[in-house]
Formats: sequence, C-alpha cells, structure tokens
Amino acid sequence: MIQMGDTNTIYDADNLDQLYLEYYGRTNLSIPSIQRREIAFSYWGDAKSITDRHRYFETDNQLNEFVRKVPRSQLFHSVGYYLDPMPREFAKKSLKNFDLVFDIDGDSIEGEYFDMVTKMCEHGKSLIDDFLTKDFGIAMKDLRIEFSGKKGLHVTVLTERHKNLSKEARRQLFDYIEGSKVDKGVLFPEKKGYVVAMPNAKGWRKYARETIETLLKDTEGKSQEEVKEIILAWGFPKVRAKKISDLLTQPKIRQAVLEGRLSALTSKGERTLNDLMRIVVRRHNLGLGGCLDRKVTIDQHRIFRIPQSLHPKSGFPCLEITYDDLSNPSAIFDKIKKAVGEDLVTVVLSEAVTVETDVVHRFERGEHTLPRYLAIASLSKLVYDKSSR
Repeated sequence: MIQMGDTNTIYDADNLDQLYLEYYGRTNLSIPSIQRREIAFSYWGDAKSITDRHRYFETDNQLNEFVRKVPRSQLFHSVGYYLDPMPREFAKKSLKNFDLVFDIDGDSIEGEYFDMVTKMCEHGKSLIDDFLTKDFGIAMKDLRIEFSGKKGLHVTVLTERHKNLSKEARRQLFDYIEGSKVDKGVLFPEKKGYVVAMPNAKGWRKYARETIETLLKDTEGKSQEEVKEIILAWGFPKVRAKKISDLLTQPKIRQAVLEGRLSALTSKGERTLNDLMRIVVRRHNLGLGGCLDRKVTIDQHRIFRIPQSLHPKSGFPCLEITYDDLSNPSAIFDKIKKAVGEDLVTVVLSEAVTVETDVVHRFERGEHTLPRYLAIASLSKLVYDKSSR
C-alpha cells in the first residue's frame, strides 16, 4: 500500500529520511534473480559508506517490506550471482557468474549538468550502436540501460553467455572498445590494393572515417603553411607534417581522401597510417573511450544501485531507460518526475540550494512548497553537500 506523508508535515534536513521512507512506501523495487544477489545498504548519518552488506532476500516483496521500515540512504545489489549471498567472505559465497556491465562515468565530462547527461547519452548510444550491437553482435533486446540517478549510465548485457564470460574475456572486450587493442586493419582495411576509410561504417571504422572527414574540414581552403600548423596541432610528427601538408593542398589528393582512398595521402606508408591510427584512438579517448570505467566491467564483486532506489547526492532515482531516451535526455527527467511524484511538499532549506534537471532550479534559504521530486532533490543535495564539507 502506498504510504504518503501528512499533508501538513514540513520537512527539513532533520527529517529527510522520512521523505525517503514515503518514497519507498509508494515504490516497488524489483531485482532479477534477487535470491542469488548480495544486497547492501547505507544508513543516514553515514550516507557515504556501505556499512551493511551481504544481505539476502528471497523475493522482491521481502526487500520492499524491509526498506519500508528503517530509513536507508542507499540501496545496492551485486552484479554477481551466488549460491549463497550471505557469507562475508567472497570465497564462501560460491560465485556462479556475473553481469557484463559497461559504466559510462560522467565525472570526466565537463559542462553544466544537463549537458553532461546529454553527452553521457551520446556516448551510450555510440557504445550500443558502434560496439555492442555492431561489432559484438548483441541484440538490442538483450541490453538493459540504466541512469544511475546522478552521473552514471549503465549498459548491462542480459544473455547467459555473456554472464559466463571470464574476467580475461571481459578485459579483451573492454580493450577493444577503449582502443588499446585495435589495429590498422580494423580502422583502415585494404580494398583492391588501396587503404580505405570506409563510408557508412560503424564502430572503429566510423571513428576513423569521422577523423579523416574532420581533418579535411579543418584544412579546407588553408595555405600550405596553415595546413602544416594544423597537422602539427593534430599530433602528427614534424618529420611528416610537411609532406602531409603538401598533399592536403592538392585538390586531387583531397578528393581521393574524401572518397576514402587513403593511399593517396599515405603513399602506402605504414608510418603515416600509424600516426592516423594513434590520432583516431586519442580522439576516441576524449569521448566514449575516456568515460568508460574498466573496473566495473571486470570486477565480479561490484555492487550497483538497485533500480528505482534514490541517489542521496541528487535525490533522483536510479532508473531503467530506453534506447530512444538516449536521443532525448529530457525524457529521463520526465521519468524521474513520474517516479518520485509531483504532488506538493513543503520543505525548509537552511541555505540556498540549486537543483539541476533539464532546467536549473534555484531555491533560496527558507520555506518552499515544491513538487515532491524537487523537495527530495533539494533536501538531499543540502544534506549531502553539508556532510562533504
């Protein structure tokens, strides 16, 4: 049964935990194969530490009943499936297998909060389109996408085959996506004796093609000396910058490269291709490659936020989202509003608070009557920020 607060209750930092209890009273948590998962919690007053681990619940109903009794600031489940989740020593849990998860970490993305979420979504779409479905052959129906509630995007592969992958196999998959194990033959394949940058490609070949197109755009209409400076700024070594700049100022060469025939630029030279490969990988690592957390993909004992549970830094829930949401990040915040609620709640803020969704909300010190999702978010941010000082 949904538990709602007294409409006359005024909430502040001291009774924020009651707002969390009300939220869990109206929310049904669900975890696939919960009986094989380790469940963990953090408590108010120690919100940054995971102090209660190795819990076991046979059903979702048992978990929901448990979290509705005592306020908890964070809820987690293991990526691992255990024969017995309760022992404190992992060796005694008897790990069966564990989820294959890719974590896009927004901490490395600069900019305002909504811009960061938008960029995370772009990276998530690239991860799915260019690697998971294209290069690894994973069906879209076998992927689950989750927004962490703050600065994370998780993509989980649901097939049993991928759950049983060894740590080494996962490391190889990650290395390929990151670019540490990619080679020239993948980026620039040979076709009829020519090294080519494939049009309409996916994965690494798409990144290679985009790099070539950007290089041509940056040098279009420039003098030979200007092109040379651009080439150096891109990271090509001095010993080849003059030769490449000479070639890129010739219309026939530029047209051949635009058509994908890189041999016109490289003269079938391995060194220039090596330079191009290094630059493609470096550019990739300024985007998706630099935002992926290797440890998450490989760590068999990792724990993740339970879907629908609240993130105490933001007050937003961890939510499953759709592939289409990645192209429309505002839809994520619409789902947050729906999940937490838009009924009015009165809060007292001891200092000014800024809450960022797809828009920026600024609340001054004092009493405010807000939609529930903003009430929880504003008090959560206030409490967490104070505890971080």
